[in-house]
Amino acid sequence: MVASVGRVRTTRNRNRPTVPATQPQPTYNRQNMTVYDLFFLVFAIGYLPYLVLKSKAHEDFGQRFGFLPEGLKRAGRERPIWIHAVSVGEVMTAKNLIKRLCEAHPEIKVVISTTTKTGQHIARKSLPEKVEKFYFPLDFSFTVRKALDVVRPSVVAIMETEIWPNFILELSKRKIPVCIVNGRLSERSSVGYKRIKFIFKKILKKIDMFCMQSEADAERIKEIGANPERVHVTGNMKFDINPAAPSSSGFALKRQELGIELDALFLIAASTHKGEEKIILDSYSKLKKSFPGLELLIAPRHIDRSRDIANMIKEKGLGVSFVSELESGKKRKPGAGDILILDTIGELVKFFNLSDIVFMGGSLIKRGGHNLVEPAVFGKAILFGTHMFNFRRMRDVFLNEKAAVCVKDENELTETLSALLGDRSKRDALGNKARSLLDKNSGATEKNLNVLRKFYEN
Repeated sequence: MVASVGRVRTTRNRNRPTVPATQPQPTYNRQNMTVYDLFFLVFAIGYLPYLVLKSKAHEDFGQRFGFLPEGLKRAGRERPIWIHAVSVGEVMTAKNLIKRLCEAHPEIKVVISTTTKTGQHIARKSLPEKVEKFYFPLDFSFTVRKALDVVRPSVVAIMETEIWPNFILELSKRKIPVCIVNGRLSERSSVGYKRIKFIFKKILKKIDMFCMQSEADAERIKEIGANPERVHVTGNMKFDINPAAPSSSGFALKRQELGIELDALFLIAASTHKGEEKIILDSYSKLKKSFPGLELLIAPRHIDRSRDIANMIKEKGLGVSFVSELESGKKRKPGAGDILILDTIGELVKFFNLSDIVFMGGSLIKRGGHNLVEPAVFGKAILFGTHMFNFRRMRDVFLNEKAAVCVKDENELTETLSALLGDRSKRDALGNKARSLLDKNSGATEKNLNVLRKFYEN
């Protein structure tokens, strides 16, 4: 795809790559457009109008073509560590890694890129100001070259498993180490990659280290071409997410702000997708007959669906309150019975501690589920559906430890919720097991940091 790809220099220890003192200037083939560029261009021609129609072509969209903010030019002079996190989940996972990097090496500059607008929003909101945030360039040869000319990283850490051929090849040409951090590769994705293994094998050979979440992930990445000597199992960093629990006074204040009685039973349906809210609402309507004071908060994965969900609730003859309106000063009478909709980004974790039970969405329909760790941090009883294929290992760990419950449909959801709502000891036991599970599976962040040290500590 791109000719004359360079390799990372090594010290006497052949397993310990080092970063060149100055970034070499690559020599380029005059044929700037590769076959992959042409393929990506065809894709972009169809995709860019979609972004415009969906209002996703935001004011910073020029960054995706390599037009990066002034702060990155200053950061580039310091040869920063570049971390790429696609969206919200990856940013939240990277947060602890960045914190540890900054603590251990305050002299090292760290920058982070995202692909999605929501991911960028969370990065700007939750990461320190000194960490430069920007959008990842589109994977054309000329855009990645332009971005790398500005950022000039000493090492690049890609969260999860984002394989961008031109970006990785360009890093290799410039002798800039690149690592996959908290890597995962589902069985389904593995099958797809195997079909084009002849292409991706060349790309994977340019990656200097793979820090995979599990043995299964490690085996899959090796099967599609990764160098086995560079593949390590370091665990899942998502188990290390540990938001500070609010104080008891904070608990009281927030419940009061939401108009929820302190002794009311409170259910959260988190990160729900289209098709799940109807199931949740039907179950809730049945449960209200036995638990008339039951409160429900629906937190859709995509908040632009909030109004549609509100209309669905109203059609059932139920009241609706938006959290954004309550935070702006609107009052909700305690015990009013309105269903709450969380229509703000990045605040879901603040509400987990207020709840009694959390249902994690994206799992009753075929979306692959979502991270179970955040409600587990607060020792909450957790339920999810059968479609957790994006979090298979996490699902299996929780189920093996009896730290969560899997339900297959609305009937099982209603029956399980009824049993838990009617017995606090069952809720507490389930939540305590979830919290204990995190303690046993923590430490992946430190392991990934130790791997990265091999590249930025000379």
